[in-house]
Amino acid sequence: MKTIKAVPFIAIALLTAACNSNPTQNTAIDTKRSEKDSTFNICFSSMVKKDTVLLNAHMSGDSVTGSLGYKLYEKDQNNGSLLAKMYGDTLRGMYTFMSEGKESVREVIFIKKDTVLIEGYGPLKEVDGKTVFEDAANIKFNGIVLTEAPCK
Repeated sequence: MKTIKAVPFIAIALLTAACNSNPTQNTAIDTKRSEKDSTFNICFSSMVKKDTVLLNAHMSGDSVTGSLGYKLYEKDQNNGSLLAKMYGDTLRGMYTFMSEGKESVREVIFIKKDTVLIEGYGPLKEVDGKTVFEDAANIKFNGIVLTEAPCK
């Protein structure tokens, strides 16, 4: 009979202990914001012999806006704005620039590998006054290699 009387007492003691305990933190939940929610600056450069390419941009989620400039030896220098988007490891967008006194728009594409961006090249066509890639499947990533650089 004593055992039956002790059961309610033990149950009440366990419930009281459970109610008074501090909440536990679930360490399995990652509260860090995803890269899609983050905003930061990205800067890359390439300086090989007499050629220089600079990319300074602001990244918000997967949207990238900034400036891109090419100063290639014995070619027209051009500087302009970049409006692009990240698709996984690929940066693809439109580069608007002045060259020979005329505004031009051309599609650019880079693939990110570790701390470098490699520019992609392929057959181009003109659509609505913009130079774009004919077919994404024919783009080769063997162009200018830009390395991560401090933003200034």
